[in-house]
Amino acid sequence: GIAVNLLEKFLQAGYDYNSALEFINSILLIKSDEENYTTLDISIINQHNGEVEFLKVGAVSTFIKYRDRVEIVNNNSLPAGILHNIDFDLSRRKLRSGDFIIMVTDGVLDANKNELDKERWLAKVICEIDTRNPQKIADYIMESCMKKAYDIPVDDITILVAKVYESKS
Repeated sequence: GIAVNLLEKFLQAGYDYNSALEFINSILLIKSDEENYTTLDISIINQHNGEVEFLKVGAVSTFIKYRDRVEIVNNNSLPAGILHNIDFDLSRRKLRSGDFIIMVTDGVLDANKNELDKERWLAKVICEIDTRNPQKIADYIMESCMKKAYDIPVDDITILVAKVYESKS
């Protein structure tokens, strides 16, 4: 929503992540008369060298599906608008053609209520997927969530799958 639009405008104007996020956090704190916080989960892909920056503020883990394994990009920060000083995780990974970035909402992880290590469960689900089609990967994850939730999810489920590939042009 608004936080993502503001962050995009600040970054385009040349501000660094820290300054932009501090400003957004301040705006959220000013509206302290109501519970007003936000999570940010952003993947910025450098199309020239395949490097991806994962910027997370209170967001759930992102998953990278390589050809032979799945990596969990964790987040330990709180949402913006809770504390006076904003906390965010920024990590970088190098991806190759054929790798996938899988971003999910917390409803995906919460679909498996009985699992203690929800990230490991989802990484296993992703690892088992035998397709190179992003839509089919998202569909498989959704089907796995619905099975675990007995077709009644406790929260919204959003799955975004992006495939990285080298352009031949």
